[in-house]
Amino acid sequence: MRTKLIIHLVAFSLIYLSASTLLSAQPSFTQSQLRADFNLFCQALKEAHPGLYRYNKQNHIDSLFAQTEKKIGTNMSQQEFYKLLLPVVVQIKCGHTKFHPDSNWSTNFYFNDEKVFPWRLYFQEDRAFVLGTYVDKIEAPEGSEIISINGKPISEIIKTLLPDFFSDGNNTTFKYIEMSHYFSAYYANLIEGPDSFLVKFRNGETFTEVKIPAISHSTIERFEERINTQNSSKPPYQLEMKSNETAVLTISSFWMESDGLKFKKFLKNSFNTIHDKHIKNLIIDVRDNEGGMDRRGALLLSYLMDQNFDYYDRLEMTQRRKYSFANQAHKPSFYGILRHLISKEKDGTFVWKHNKNLRKQRPQTNHFSGNVYVLINGASFSVTAEFAAVAHYLKRATFIGEETGGGYYGNNSGTFVIVTLPNTKLNVGIPMMAYYTKVKGYPHPDRGVIPDYEVKTRISDILQGKDPVLEFSLKLIENDQN
Repeated sequence: MRTKLIIHLVAFSLIYLSASTLLSAQPSFTQSQLRADFNLFCQALKEAHPGLYRYNKQNHIDSLFAQTEKKIGTNMSQQEFYKLLLPVVVQIKCGHTKFHPDSNWSTNFYFNDEKVFPWRLYFQEDRAFVLGTYVDKIEAPEGSEIISINGKPISEIIKTLLPDFFSDGNNTTFKYIEMSHYFSAYYANLIEGPDSFLVKFRNGETFTEVKIPAISHSTIERFEERINTQNSSKPPYQLEMKSNETAVLTISSFWMESDGLKFKKFLKNSFNTIHDKHIKNLIIDVRDNEGGMDRRGALLLSYLMDQNFDYYDRLEMTQRRKYSFANQAHKPSFYGILRHLISKEKDGTFVWKHNKNLRKQRPQTNHFSGNVYVLINGASFSVTAEFAAVAHYLKRATFIGEETGGGYYGNNSGTFVIVTLPNTKLNVGIPMMAYYTKVKGYPHPDRGVIPDYEVKTRISDILQGKDPVLEFSLKLIENDQN
């Protein structure tokens, strides 16, 4: 999970229905039922979402709600209503907001889950390439470029799906990574679930068209379970010496713990080693790190600074009073206590002051004073994007790779309130806190950290096991030394 404190979602006492039971029925709903759900949907977002107008003016959101309401018909299925409301949720431009059927917390396959696309694809801008397959046999060589699926050009499919992927602000790097990970699910949810797929692809100068049967979502989930099992043996963070003067600190999560070595202890040991070995160049790899605990981002930065620094500016909430829809929502177990700890400022805003990252941060005694290079990509999200933004603002590192998926000025996350629309049983997961990093003057307020050196990973790099971002970093260090 990419959200901060996502454990609160798991802690809710939800009763899960089986996905297959829900999707096999697909009942339709009357217009009055749909309007009742839509009114609750709008009410909850307006009342609870602290970033509803973060990237949009209020009149734009109000207009979007009004336009969507006019499109509510009668006898719409859950899938049809989901497809109607999804663009509204995505337009909030908050990568932490959740929207899916009530039964689907552990899978991205909501509809047509027994008829899904069987190949793994890798997306680069408006192009898609064959990365592999979820089954034993594949009819296209790896690296082949997809031309069309069921007669529709891949560029049109991308154009159709891309706006429905969540991200912070107007960032797109996160969307393309999500599309590469979940294409089969989004295609089934939003486009179609046929018995087979007619795929045209190009391998070199040769064009080929094949008809491939659909597979079940369970086949994909079994494949992913095997991959996750293989990756579970890899520690979430590690230190590697590349030379006598260069080290690579890889942190793939700010959430998981390594067996037998807590994150805080790991950092202390690592920077002691870096100091003892007289390392001059430190590469910090936070690519594909989707976040975790707030404190860990600031803690990592404290090992790179030689003076006190600010990290968070403020954490805003929408109100202190009880939500009017509270009886129709799943709330954190500590919701009652939380409300009474919210402070109201003189300007009328409500803030949360009980986060250690709001304090002045102090450098570690064994902090690193050498050259720092941070590797980022679209899946550098949430806490990771916060760390990158503050380090960028303080000019403490050179950034290499692709734009972070999380916003430069912060995000909406923390703990969540979950609203289940009573008729259609669609869930809206609303983050309750708007985080603002202590930064200013960035010319791209709706974007993430844009790297000093943009280096993209191509399909050929993946298939050949190359890491062009790390290779570029090492070459840059070598050139700087020379």
